[in-house]
Amino acid sequence: MFEFYLNPVFWVLCTAFLLQLHIYLFIFRRLAIHKPVENNGYTGPVSVVVAAKNEEDTLRELLPLLLNQNYPEYEIIIVNDQSEDETKYVLEEFESVYAPQLKVVTITDHIYEFSGKKFALTLGIKAAQHPIILLTDADCKPLSENWISAMASPYKNKDTQIVLGFSPYQKKGGLLNAFIQYDTFYTAIQYLSFALGNNPYMGVGRNLSYRKDLFFKSKGFAPFLKVNSGDDDLFVNHNATATNTAVQLHPESFTLSQPKKSWMAWFHQKKRHMRTGKLYKAKHKNALAYIFFSNWFFYLAVLATCLLVKPFWIGLAILGLRMLLQTAVSAPALKRLQMQGMWPFVPFLDLVYQLIYMPVFGIIGMFSKKKSSW
Repeated sequence: MFEFYLNPVFWVLCTAFLLQLHIYLFIFRRLAIHKPVENNGYTGPVSVVVAAKNEEDTLRELLPLLLNQNYPEYEIIIVNDQSEDETKYVLEEFESVYAPQLKVVTITDHIYEFSGKKFALTLGIKAAQHPIILLTDADCKPLSENWISAMASPYKNKDTQIVLGFSPYQKKGGLLNAFIQYDTFYTAIQYLSFALGNNPYMGVGRNLSYRKDLFFKSKGFAPFLKVNSGDDDLFVNHNATATNTAVQLHPESFTLSQPKKSWMAWFHQKKRHMRTGKLYKAKHKNALAYIFFSNWFFYLAVLATCLLVKPFWIGLAILGLRMLLQTAVSAPALKRLQMQGMWPFVPFLDLVYQLIYMPVFGIIGMFSKKKSSW
């Protein structure tokens, strides 16, 4: 007769499983059931701001997509930040045809070298003529001619001051890309689910919008100017509230980003992102820590149950239940983000992500020093 229920380790695992139920059913499920904002006819003028440094090739692809958007009144502002390639001439070529819709701001000397991209974005936002700022990166591509329209739609609500969009990475072969895809998804299911629960804590600059007056009323990037990143997540963390932030996940609102091509390049990117997490508000750091430690607690409890509780398969059975729960919530969330091909690999990728990636990069982010970088 099995008496596993008498072993306290079994009840530790049950407690860990209940925490997972809470995370998936009451937090992550928000993204899975969310209905995107449809085009509601909002046509307020928009300024699209892009900071570019040595982006001659990507700008040749991006500018035609930006300049042919299906939206009545908008401008494109490209900030050429000390480029050393042919970016200047590419911009002059397009500007000669599309001015004044296309406006170029050129930076030759950086007054605040330590500020990275934030100085360039600040100059671009200052040059904007319209009240709505829409941001993306030079190596991104709008997936629709209705991108501006989709991202602007939430502003029909006059209380909306920030709109969080989504920007997946291009899908390619290989383990690195698979891991980048999962990292993108897991980051999204966290920050979008929290925002949908009226607790926004970050956004991604590859697809982010806010009102120009909010930027200047909050002193822009000044509160974290000496941090070499944070132009997106720290700005949102400092200024987003339960009532002023909207989420837009209509497929036409997405921008596609280029993934890193090497493990080292991706490593440096993630190390930079992890450093900014230390500057989040305490309530957001605590919420993210709860999710992280709950995952670790569960996996360690499964291992302890397999080793210390008879029969050993009790731990595996509860792990299987958690995988079913994870898949049931992740599958529709992935579909919402147009990443549905990944769902069969979620349990394996999550195991590696939670037990290796998160603790390693968490420690790196905690102890690494700030460096100047664009």
